Amino acid sequence: MNDFLEDLLRFLTRNPNLGLLVSALLTSTAVVCVAWAMALQLQRRSARARSLIWRITMAMLLVVAVWRFTSEAAPPVAVVEWRVTMQAHQINAAPLVLPETPVLILPEKSWSQRGLMWLESWGLRLWLGAAGALLLWKLARAFAGLVWLRKNSEEAPPLIEQQGERAGAPSSMRCRLAQRLQSPMLTGLRKPVIWLPQEAAGWDEKRLDAVMHHELAHFQRSDVFWKWLGQCAVCLWWWQPLSWLAQRRLRFETEQAADDVAVLASGDTREYARTLVEIAAGIPGRLRPTAGVTMFGGESIQQRVRELMKTNQWRGRIGIGAMSLIAVVAVILAVLAATKVEFKPKVPLYQSEAKLVAGSSLLAAGNNWQAQQADHYGTIIETIESAEMKRRALERVRALNPNLKDKDVEILAAQVKGTTMFGVQAVSTDGKYAKIFLDALLDEFIAFRQSVREQAGGKDLHLFLQETVKMQRVMEERNRELAEFRMFNNITAITQGNNQTAEMLSKLTAQMAEQNMILADLELDLSNIPAAVTQAQVKVSDVQPSTQTERDYIQTQSELRRLENELKYLLENHKPDNLLVIETKEKAAKVRFLLNALVEPIREEMSHRAENTRRRITVLKKVIVEKEAQALDLGSKIAQYLKLEKAANAAKEAFQKLFEKAEKFQDRVGGTDFVAIQQRARPAIEIVQSGLIPIWRLWKSEPKPAAEGTPVKPVTTQKKEPVKAAS
Repeated sequence: MNDFLEDLLRFLTRNPNLGLLVSALLTSTAVVCVAWAMALQLQRRSARARSLIWRITMAMLLVVAVWRFTSEAAPPVAVVEWRVTMQAHQINAAPLVLPETPVLILPEKSWSQRGLMWLESWGLRLWLGAAGALLLWKLARAFAGLVWLRKNSEEAPPLIEQQGERAGAPSSMRCRLAQRLQSPMLTGLRKPVIWLPQEAAGWDEKRLDAVMHHELAHFQRSDVFWKWLGQCAVCLWWWQPLSWLAQRRLRFETEQAADDVAVLASGDTREYARTLVEIAAGIPGRLRPTAGVTMFGGESIQQRVRELMKTNQWRGRIGIGAMSLIAVVAVILAVLAATKVEFKPKVPLYQSEAKLVAGSSLLAAGNNWQAQQADHYGTIIETIESAEMKRRALERVRALNPNLKDKDVEILAAQVKGTTMFGVQAVSTDGKYAKIFLDALLDEFIAFRQSVREQAGGKDLHLFLQETVKMQRVMEERNRELAEFRMFNNITAITQGNNQTAEMLSKLTAQMAEQNMILADLELDLSNIPAAVTQAQVKVSDVQPSTQTERDYIQTQSELRRLENELKYLLENHKPDNLLVIETKEKAAKVRFLLNALVEPIREEMSHRAENTRRRITVLKKVIVEKEAQALDLGSKIAQYLKLEKAANAAKEAFQKLFEKAEKFQDRVGGTDFVAIQQRARPAIEIVQSGLIPIWRLWKSEPKPAAEGTPVKPVTTQKKEPVKAAS
C-alpha cells in the first residue's frame, strides 16, 4: 500500500495538471463535507442559519476554483545542487553502446497511459470549456424564460399591488400576472418583479398575503443573487457531485427560510401550510426555476410543510451561538479554500533539464508535410523516452554508481509549442546523478541518430537505383507493346472505318424502323380491306392509290354509292314495282358483286407487299448484325490502342520524374535532418509540485545554480507559507 501511495505521489508530482485536478477534488470535497457536518449541528436551529452555511459553502467553492487559477508568487523552494568531483576521462570511461545496426523498437502505449496523457494535456481545457458551456446554457435558458414571461404577462390589478405595498414591497417592485405560470416567482436585483399565475387575480387576501411575504423574503435576503452564485459554482464544479448536493441543500434551506419569514408575518402556521398545499396542488409536475426564485423550487412540499409544523423557537433568527459557529465555519472553509495541496513523496525527487533543437528541410517537400513533421517530432520524443535509450544511459552512469536502478530514474520529453525545440527532463531520487544521467542520455541519443542517418543514406541510394532500373524496364516494355500494336494495325484506317461503320449503322437503323412501320400498317390494313382502301384514299388526297385494283375498287365503290342514292330517290317518288326502281336495284346488285370480287385481289396484293417488307427487314437485320460486330471489333482495337498509349505515357512521365528526383538526390543525402543539443543538462533541483497552478503562466523563473562549493539556501519570501497536506 505504501509503495502504491508513493508511486501515486510521484506520478502527481510529474503531472502537474492531473495534480491540480486531484488537489481541487480533495479541497472541494473537504469544503462540502465540513459544511454538511456544521449544517447537521444546526439542524435544530433556523433555516436562516443553515442557508447561511450553504451560502458560504457555495462562495468558498468558487474561491477554491478561482484561487487555483490565479497567479501567485512561487512558494519557498529549497534548491539542492550536488557537484561531483571527477575528471572528464572518468565520465567517458563508460563505453558508448552503439550496435552495428541500430534497431530501436518503440513500445505501444496502453489505453490507460494514452488516457492519462490526454487528461494531462486537455483536462483543464475540458474542465473550463464544459463549465463555460454549461453556464452559457443556463444564462440562455434564463433569458429565454424572461422573454417568454414578458410576452405572456400583463400588469397585476391594483388590488394585488396594494397588497404588496401592505406587505412591505419597495416602490421599485412590480407585480405581473403571467399565463400558464404554475408558481409565483421573483426575478431581478435592482428592479425586482414578482410574477404571479393568472389565477392569482381570484385569490383571497390571506393566500395573496402569504405569497407576497414569501417572495418579499426572497428579495430582502437577496436570494436571486445567491441562487445565481450557486449556479456559477455548480457550473464550475460540474464534475464534482457534492457541489450539486450543496446547491440542492442551499435551495431547500432558502425556501424554508422564506417560509419562516412568511409564517412570522402572518402568525398562522397552519393557514400558511394550507396555502402551500393548495397552490402546489395545481402544479402538474416538478417545477425547475430558470431566471428567478420560485415559491416551489423543485423541493418536496411535504418536507417543507413538515418543517413548518415543527415547533422551533429559533424560527427566523440566528442567535449568538449559531452566529459564532457560522463564523468559525466561515474561517475553516476559507482556510480550506486557500489551502494549497502539495504532492510530495517521502523520497524527494530531483530534476535536471536540457534542451534539444530539431529540424528537417525534407519535410516541406511533400504535400502532407504537416503530418510528416508531427510524425518526425513524435518519433524523436518516443525514442528519447524509450526503454532502450534509458538502458544505454544507465549502463554509462553505472560505471560511476553501480547501485543506480532503473526505477530510480524517469525521462520526460516534450516539444515546446510553436517551436522546433524539445525539453528533456530527467527525474531521479538520487540528485547527484540526475544531471550525469541526462547528459549520458543525450549523448546516446545523438550517437544513435547519427548512426541511423549514416546507414539510411546508403540504403536510400541503393533503393533509388533499384527503383530507377525497375522504372526503366517498365517504360521499355510499355513502348514495345505500343510499337507491336502499331505494326499490325493501321490506327488511322481503323479510326476511319469505325466512323464509317457508325454512320452506316445509323442509316440502317433508320431504314429498319421505317420498314417496321410499313409492315405494321399492312398487317392492320389486311384486317379490314374496305376501310384500308378508303383510308388510303383519304391520306393521299388527290393522289390515286398505288395499284389498278385499288383504283377499280374506289371507282366501283363510288358507282355503288351513286346507285344507292339514286335508288333512295326513286323509292321516295315511285312505287317499288316501278320499272326504274327495278332497273336501278339490278344495277346496284351488279356493282356490289363487282365490289366484293375486287376485295380478294386487293388482299393478295397487300399480302405480297407485306411479305416483301418482311424479307427486307430480315436482310436489314443481318446487315446490322454484321456492322455491329465490325464496329465492336474496331472499337476494341481503338480502346486497346488508347490503353497502351496511356500506359506508355504514364511510364515515360514517371521515369522523367525519377530523373528529376535523381537531380535532387545529392541534396537529399546532405539535407538538413538533424537533432542537436541546444543546452546541456542543468544542475538538479528538488521538485516541489504545488496544486496551485496559474493557467496563463505555466512556467516559472529558474533558480540560478550556486557556485561550486557554496551551499544553497532556500528562497525566502515575506508571504505566509500555504498549508501543506501531510505526505
